[in-house]
Amino acid sequence: MFLNQVRFRSFTISHKLNNLARSWKLVILIIAVGLFIGTAVAFATKVFVNSILYLTDLRESASIFKTKIMDTDLNFAPVITLLIAASVINLVKKYAKITRFHGPADSIYGAHRTDNEIDTKTGYFSTFSALISAGGGASVGQYGPLVHFGATLGTSIRLLTRNALSTDIFIGCGTAAAISAGFNAPIAGLIFAHEALLRHFSIKAVTPIAISSFTAAAISERVFGGSQVLVTNVAEIDLVGFLPVAIISGLFFGFVALIYMQSLTRGPQLFAKTKISPSYLIFIGALICGSVGMFYPEVLGIGTSTINAMLNIEIDVKYVIIFLLLKLLLTTVCLSTGFFGGVFSPALFVGAASGLVFAGLLATTGLESNYSVLALCGMAAVGASVIGTPIAGVILVIELSNNYDLGVISIVSIASATLITYLFFGQSLFDRQLLNRGIDIALGRSHLKLMDQSIGSLCSDDFMAFLPNTPPKQAVKLMIAQEVTEAYLIDEQGIYQGKIRLVDLLANTAQKQCYILRENNEVLLTDTDSVLQGIETCKNFVGESIPVINKDKNTLTGIITESDLFTAYLDLNRQIRDLEAGLGN
Repeated sequence: MFLNQVRFRSFTISHKLNNLARSWKLVILIIAVGLFIGTAVAFATKVFVNSILYLTDLRESASIFKTKIMDTDLNFAPVITLLIAASVINLVKKYAKITRFHGPADSIYGAHRTDNEIDTKTGYFSTFSALISAGGGASVGQYGPLVHFGATLGTSIRLLTRNALSTDIFIGCGTAAAISAGFNAPIAGLIFAHEALLRHFSIKAVTPIAISSFTAAAISERVFGGSQVLVTNVAEIDLVGFLPVAIISGLFFGFVALIYMQSLTRGPQLFAKTKISPSYLIFIGALICGSVGMFYPEVLGIGTSTINAMLNIEIDVKYVIIFLLLKLLLTTVCLSTGFFGGVFSPALFVGAASGLVFAGLLATTGLESNYSVLALCGMAAVGASVIGTPIAGVILVIELSNNYDLGVISIVSIASATLITYLFFGQSLFDRQLLNRGIDIALGRSHLKLMDQSIGSLCSDDFMAFLPNTPPKQAVKLMIAQEVTEAYLIDEQGIYQGKIRLVDLLANTAQKQCYILRENNEVLLTDTDSVLQGIETCKNFVGESIPVINKDKNTLTGIITESDLFTAYLDLNRQIRDLEAGLGN
């Protein structure tokens, strides 16, 4: 008795020590992952951004392409560099065998899958193609590709941890670090990762993502200088007096964001109707964008310098209207003809321009307004509406301006704008992109997993089958011997012919063939149907099992029961709960 108590206490102490050791290993792993990804993404982000700036400087300073036509100075550099960029992108697509570049929408989908898989090869080539596009002068952004790069990097290093952490944590770390390093805004990066991509909170996920975001900001500041990408100086604001303007302007910004997202959604559809080969279509886009850029170079590329000029009221409003319209046009053309890049930087450009236009409209009515404040509110409202992150948008304003009052004012504009876009478009442009591919993120991870898993993987081969011409008396004897009440008819070629029930056979033993007694209006599933389709199909089903047919050959793959479907449903729900609790795959 005494020895048993000693052994039990020894086992208990050993068990506690093992749990303690595992907990400390997990703590160390979480910290290491956050530090590593934050550092890696910070360096990658700065290399990416500085490379775009270098290519932009080369394009803008190239004098070899300058000429004079009818007393007008023209620079053909935008056309040349965009044609070169188009050629490089075609080569990437051809030799990397990429049919579609990947961006934040794919990161969101990856974070919502229980396997969290992201195509790493396509992810890295997409980032490179975005760099070439923006550096060549295409009217695209840089933050979307950086976000997906962070997600791709997270997927790449997942195996190094032996799956101790689920990949959605790595995806969150990478995206937070990209935003943090890109804007020097670590809090906005942390919130963006949860609000835009993960869309759930867990202590196990928040810790490494926070470490990654703040590490990226620290590396960016200490190694690269940590200068703000967007700079604005706003004086004190009368919060109460500005409130009506903020509400009305938010509605205006919402409709501008709606136009922007609709153009990006329908643009590719319109160009696809031309039936022009994608390898040629991109050159048409290069010629259109480059030709406009010869006269208005401010609307080319990511447009950071122009945004800063608008935030600090260094551009006349009449030119801002032209920039707004051209940016909407060129971003749609570039992303619809084959160039690749983000949509956030152009959204910031469009938003800042919209703010100045709205301020100008107020001025025509005799009302005074703060141009800088409306430019910043417009930038935040349109940007937040496009990517579906109202909270991160507010925090970004505060971190960029170091002005709490401006953050408070921006809340109203962002809330009004996102309400408009949510009602008339959806939660974000990325959600709409996924919806167009048949993926509804709003339904949650369980729904996506049920749609993703096919019935074929759950099939059982434990069933009784007969030839269609089998006499009912013979089938009855065999079915009673095997204690089954249902069987299936398959011909000599393996083609499925129907289902028979014991009760029907017993009532018609005089018939010569089972085929005559096959069940009418039976419930069928194919091996490519999803578990969700199976559950919906069997809602009104009565019987032992449902036949699963090969969709192409019409042969019987196997059978599935209601119990199999509901067991799969419960298992998938458990996986989702573990994932959202941060317990790994």
